[in-house]
Amino acid sequence: MDRNSGQTGSSESGNQIEIRIRRLPTPSQEEARESVYFLPFMDGLTLHRALEYIYNRLDSTVAFRPYRCGKGICMSCLVSVNGKRKQACITFLKPGDRLLIEPDRARPVIRDLVTVP
Repeated sequence: MDRNSGQTGSSESGNQIEIRIRRLPTPSQEEARESVYFLPFMDGLTLHRALEYIYNRLDSTVAFRPYRCGKGICMSCLVSVNGKRKQACITFLKPGDRLLIEPDRARPVIRDLVTVP
């Protein structure tokens, strides 16, 4: 498991969110790995905004689709959250959430959370 050096604390705090991202192999890597991030909870935080936070503040190597309609219509942000298909733009997070984010299993994976639409 890959622990992110930019993490903001431990999962012990009830006002934090733990996000583990399953990162699938690339041509230069032989096996999947998980990166773990701790984010501060903010009211109205969606999974997509949390991914933007991770990318902008903690780890710019995480790949996900940056576009979001914000209405749950386009399906470009579809991912697996704790084993269930969810749209990141309309999935609201709660304090203390512990999430495993994986690419949508019904689509071919390009890199990390980016899949073929």
